[in-house]
Amino acid sequence: MHRFSTLSVFCLLPLLSACAPAGRPVRPRPAHAPSIDTLTLRAHTFFLAHDLLRGRATGSHGAAVAANYIVSECRRLGLEPVGGSFMHAVPLELSVPVAGGTALTVFAPNGDSARFTLQRDFVPTGGTRASLRGFAGQLVWVGGADEIRERPEALPTLSGAVAVTAGAVRRPAAEILARHGAVGMVHLIADTGTYRLHTASRGRDFLVLTDTTVRSSFFPPIPAVIAGPQLSRALVAAARRGGTVRVTLDLERRPVHAANIACLLPGADERLGDTALVFTAHYDHLGIGTPDERSDSIYNGFSDNAAGVAMLLAIAEEVRNTPERALRHSVLFLFFTGEERGLLGSDYFVARPPVPLSRMRALINLDAGAPPARPWHWRVAGGTGNPLGALAKDVAASHGWSVTTSPATANSDYYPFAQEGVASVFIIPRLPYQGLSADSSQALQRRWDRYHQAADEFYEEFPFAGLQRYAEFAYLLALAVDRNPGRIE
Repeated sequence: MHRFSTLSVFCLLPLLSACAPAGRPVRPRPAHAPSIDTLTLRAHTFFLAHDLLRGRATGSHGAAVAANYIVSECRRLGLEPVGGSFMHAVPLELSVPVAGGTALTVFAPNGDSARFTLQRDFVPTGGTRASLRGFAGQLVWVGGADEIRERPEALPTLSGAVAVTAGAVRRPAAEILARHGAVGMVHLIADTGTYRLHTASRGRDFLVLTDTTVRSSFFPPIPAVIAGPQLSRALVAAARRGGTVRVTLDLERRPVHAANIACLLPGADERLGDTALVFTAHYDHLGIGTPDERSDSIYNGFSDNAAGVAMLLAIAEEVRNTPERALRHSVLFLFFTGEERGLLGSDYFVARPPVPLSRMRALINLDAGAPPARPWHWRVAGGTGNPLGALAKDVAASHGWSVTTSPATANSDYYPFAQEGVASVFIIPRLPYQGLSADSSQALQRRWDRYHQAADEFYEEFPFAGLQRYAEFAYLLALAVDRNPGRIE
């Protein structure tokens, strides 16, 4: 693939109706204009998901271009930097496995062994500086994540052992295994397509925060690998016979430059302006990976999460351009790096916040893909037991929509904030879409759902009404908090 310059990317800017030069005055639209402009959403996603940004991998040139684009838009809208700067550095280190020194070996009790290969047979899950390492021990079957969390007292003896799990397990289940003495984990993935999705998502290298005092809300405290179908079969057989496993991991390391972006719109009420309503979205994606049968090797990340960034910028423009509906609280727009690599940017922000977390009244995260039609059913992750979830139900009901809530999990950037006590939710559209049957909605989703695939790119024919509705719900929830701050006490 040919190299490209920042200049070549910014030559696209004149094509974008929403991308006015910095310094151009922002003119309020007429009050009767749609609340969220679909042309604005179209323009932002076109630029951010363009091939010239090469998939916006964390710390890459394309991600830097995306970051500068976002800052330029914040400046155009008259938003202010936070702590003296729009960009806030996130100290990262790239760790690249060395093929000759990285392997997984399964040992049978009789001394026979079989050696398996990185990528083809297994991939490390990533981790922190402390947990991205090799491990060895006897293989012990522990079941799936639900079994581990719901019946920890039924776990077998794990002291010094390697836990074998059915499918990947996240940090909560991994912490239970660590407390029971496991020194590592092997997650079995029997389906080839699912394993390929895992390898495509993780890539061939790993990013870690160099600040070892920052706690990861995503990665388990012990090392882990994901095993593909062939290796999974071998591990199941070995575990039944009391076999062992050894994972060796040889890494080359180098520093990586990345940044979060924070843009502030001061509130209209001096008494409330010191507290903020927060909108979040991540702007990174997977970069260059395995070619897709329907596309090329660039993982453009249109729905994940150029769409989320576009919605935040469109909301910012709407808030900025409608003084008659000015928000009394300040509004903070946060764009995170490193979400795809394990919530790195949001974990670092929470640990080193340029704005005290105590000043955040409520946080709304947008990162659930681009619905191709208008949703009217929603899941609000993090809304269970959270007054913000209860308020979301009321807002939805007033518009003829419905909301279900679920507990917070480490599935996007709202999670580190929720762990620190900030009222935080992640709005997720659900089927069926408004005016469509369940079958028609599922067919439409199948046509456009290209999660973590190279084919997740901008298409002129993509219908933006669903994204418009998605952004409107987030904006309406923020308005409800602004008008009823006591609901979030």
